[in-house]
Amino acid sequence: MKKRTKTLLAVITGVAILIGGIIGGIWMINESRYPNVPAFDDHFTRKFLNKDKKVTDGFYEFKSKTGQYKMWFPEEYQLLHENEQQYVKEGKLYERYRAVSNSNELEYMTVEFSNKIKK
Repeated sequence: MKKRTKTLLAVITGVAILIGGIIGGIWMINESRYPNVPAFDDHFTRKFLNKDKKVTDGFYEFKSKTGQYKMWFPEEYQLLHENEQQYVKEGKLYERYRAVSNSNELEYMTVEFSNKIKK
């Protein structure tokens, strides 16, 4: 009975290590697809950026989640999203966010988009 338990424990441990290695490898490959700049280090900011469209040196294309605008986004900035006050989206009519420079917390930008409803 003890030999059977040890064998089962060894098999479970081996499978867990194998699965962990596979998942870790997939994660490393996925992360290497992105440019090595602060904007892409943050998973939330990354959702807005087009990694294949560097518009000019130091800037990537940013596409709004409202779908109403695109802009140049500095590669050293990251969107703040710790609480509901930092990023707000209401349908296609309103979006507001704040981004901070990775190099200096005193350097930040606030963007607000609003579109009036036509009656």
